[in-house]
Amino acid sequence: MIRLIVSADDLGANPARNRGILEAFTHGMVTSASLLANGDAFCEAVELAREAQLPVGVHLNLSEGLALTGKVPALTDQQGRFRGKEGLRDCLKRGACPVDAVAAEWTAQIERVFAAGLVPDHLDSHQHCHLFPPLSTLAKSLAQRFRIGAVRCSRPAEPVADDPKAGVGEELRLYRRLSRCREPGRIKMPDGLWGMTLLNRLNTDSLCGVLERLPAGSWELMTHPGYPMEGGSEFEGEARLEELHALTSAEARAVVERRGIQLCSYRDL
Repeated sequence: MIRLIVSADDLGANPARNRGILEAFTHGMVTSASLLANGDAFCEAVELAREAQLPVGVHLNLSEGLALTGKVPALTDQQGRFRGKEGLRDCLKRGACPVDAVAAEWTAQIERVFAAGLVPDHLDSHQHCHLFPPLSTLAKSLAQRFRIGAVRCSRPAEPVADDPKAGVGEELRLYRRLSRCREPGRIKMPDGLWGMTLLNRLNTDSLCGVLERLPAGSWELMTHPGYPMEGGSEFEGEARLEELHALTSAEARAVVERRGIQLCSYRDL
């Protein structure tokens, strides 16, 4: 049996992303979304997810936007704004990450989702920061504390030969070294994460290629559907719309049906 969670990351980031994710869920193959509790469009995202009955997880964040708990030592500026991916990575590599402060911030992010009336079915993290020790242990302990049954396994499922040579490729090699999946305990994890090698390059052809390659097991496919946002970053460009078209395509749906792939959410783990 092949079971596949098709996740859309960054729900709540902005209205254009919210719109694309909901369309990919209601008219396509997305089965789950990762919600940014400190996202600019969080309140809109909550309403849309509730109305559509979209399963959500908490997208734990330490690199973008304003911290919910105010200033976080070494991770935010004086206004409480996170210092970006590179600032977070530098802090983690130096072993200077304030775990108690991160625990307070992540607790606030999880509690905000519950307070909005949603019951998250998993935890994952923005830019996979929960892979890094000691944050991996913290994420699992928070999942147990809040009775959240699953955590994303951010181990790339594609063969190493598929990795780009630089940039994203270096990231994937790091993730492979850090990731540990299927550890004993009550927290469930998929067998691995597909789509990481296709960041900003997921289209109908490459999506169908992933679906054709899936082996037996329980897997997750990470996607970022949305609509281009005027004045946004490069990541908010046409690639978001290309992913949306792929996830709602008849070609992808045909592969799912022909191979008997069971689309599911984290609750099904």
